[in-house]
Amino acid sequence: MAHSEAFSTKAYFDSLRQDAQFGTSVLYSLFRSEAQHLAELGLSKAETAHCFRLAVSDAARLARAEQVPDGTPMGDFLKELGKAHASLMRPELANAWSEHPLLDEASLRQTQQKAVVWSAVESLEPSCREQLFKAPESVEAAPCAQALQEALSDKDVPKEMQVAAIRDADGFRVWHYAGEQEQAYQPSTPTQPLPEETNQNVWRWAVLALLGIIAVYAAYQFFFRPKTIAELYANNFNPPRSLLSDWEERYSANTSDAPVRITEDCLLLIREADAAYQAGKLRNAMDPLLLIVLDTAAACQADAWLYLGIIQLRLKDPITAMQCFAKIEDLERFGEDIYWYQVMAYLQIAQNNPHQRERVAKAVELAIPNIKNPQRRAQAEALLENLAP
Repeated sequence: MAHSEAFSTKAYFDSLRQDAQFGTSVLYSLFRSEAQHLAELGLSKAETAHCFRLAVSDAARLARAEQVPDGTPMGDFLKELGKAHASLMRPELANAWSEHPLLDEASLRQTQQKAVVWSAVESLEPSCREQLFKAPESVEAAPCAQALQEALSDKDVPKEMQVAAIRDADGFRVWHYAGEQEQAYQPSTPTQPLPEETNQNVWRWAVLALLGIIAVYAAYQFFFRPKTIAELYANNFNPPRSLLSDWEERYSANTSDAPVRITEDCLLLIREADAAYQAGKLRNAMDPLLLIVLDTAAACQADAWLYLGIIQLRLKDPITAMQCFAKIEDLERFGEDIYWYQVMAYLQIAQNNPHQRERVAKAVELAIPNIKNPQRRAQAEALLENLAP
């Protein structure tokens, strides 16, 4: 799947550090399909999944330590992490591991040993997991600790590493999030074929029943089926037809006590961006907008960040779009648009991962109180209703 590396690896690392669950889902959405290179080394599907999960865990560990692999695209760095873990698991693959200053063998082995403990913890009841990470030495946690030891009885994990894994609650959370994401990439169990039926009457009734089911299903699909994320995105993402018209309308509608002055420089650059935007040359439209944001004194800097974010959404790069929206500080004038287009970014990310539907619903729910425009608020409420399970 094509994806953008335009914003830098640091953006992905910041996402992992600030919201591990969201950051993990982004890495799986954008880069999990590229783990096929591990299978080409001779790894089984299970080993490929395990190595990618380890790679994401190590990326999150480095993010928490604010160690960013500058100069290495995120996809390439995850590949190197996956290869490194594969070579540690399978010595015959040692030549596949390229040297990198952040790929420390001792740390990678520790992640692998912790993962053994974390996998055992996942087999326990949720209440046990909470007790172990909250107060592993407490009397209440003693039965859970015993259950964990039994689960690890045949595993070769040093005692000190078992303790380190339990103390690393952040690491376990990422491991668990990655496991949830991985489920979407596992093949489903095939159903057993039905036995052949020779009785013609039974076949006749079976065909009639099938036709009835098809009719009911067709009606359901047409009238009641929950809309897909892609359909919801297409129905709700309505970018401005013209940047210049949107800009002029925004300023004419401004009723604050401190009106923003429209400068000639802003007008010229936004007019230039709009000409390319309306011609469908979205990347050309970004150039004059970037000139605005690079000028810290520009009066229309917030406008430029908003339009850059909208263009990134149209270019199918929701991560960069969210980074653009995060640059806007003038929430009084742009807050409603920021919240709405952030929801659009979440929807776009979720198109590649259906398990994100609940997370998008939460984002819409948080955005609704900040939406004052009656039409858009009704649109958001309808969107939330469609996202409900």
